[in-house]
Amino acid sequence: MSRKVLITGATGKFGSVLVRHFLDAGDHVIATGRSEEALSQLKATTTSPRSTHLHLLKIDLMADHVGSLLVDRLSHLGIEPDCLVNNARSLDSLKLDDLGKASPEDFLNEFKLGVVVPYELVMALANQPTNCLRVIVNVGSIYGTVAPNLKLYTDPERQSPIQYGVTKAALAHLTKELAVRLAAKNIRVNCVAYGGVEGRVDEAFKQRYAALCPAGRMLNEKEIVGPIDMLLSDSGSGITGHILMVDGGWSIW
Repeated sequence: MSRKVLITGATGKFGSVLVRHFLDAGDHVIATGRSEEALSQLKATTTSPRSTHLHLLKIDLMADHVGSLLVDRLSHLGIEPDCLVNNARSLDSLKLDDLGKASPEDFLNEFKLGVVVPYELVMALANQPTNCLRVIVNVGSIYGTVAPNLKLYTDPERQSPIQYGVTKAALAHLTKELAVRLAAKNIRVNCVAYGGVEGRVDEAFKQRYAALCPAGRMLNEKEIVGPIDMLLSDSGSGITGHILMVDGGWSIW
């Protein structure tokens, strides 16, 4: 049976991979993004024969009352998701000053998009009278569980900004809180905490990462989708409140 999967941050690196995977699996996908141009590009590069199952939803997740706004936009699309993947992020809030310090504004914006917005979206969907939501996956990071190894970076403060890891740690706990609070509604909530994924780093970085990771390598794009697909499927029906580490063993050292 096909799913209706809502993916936030659908135009980014992870999001576009997930969109194509779920379309190929026969699911309906609601792809959100804040840029009309980026959403159009996503659609133009989607070669799946089921591309008619792709529904584009332009929305600024930092807007006030975003949960109600999302519900209203979904109503206009005429589709109610049964799966939600909270994947949105913004590089804008990861800036640091000359001393390597995050401004209060950037820290709060990172926390809002990474924790408060997922909470608002989940509660808005879960509290609809016609609620169809059954499974939620939050996209997390190893840095929500372990602190960064500064030896990995040539400029640690800027390449691994502190507000990112603190936000991912809060997202991991939000996952557990929501799993408990939404269990009575038969909604499962989990988090996939990824290690580094190759594609945006140079060979020197990849070699440093490999030396610090039991698997001896970074993840590749093909390894993004499997864990989320499993948690959204009936195969994961007994799993809720879990932080699934997908990191080649990084977090066990």
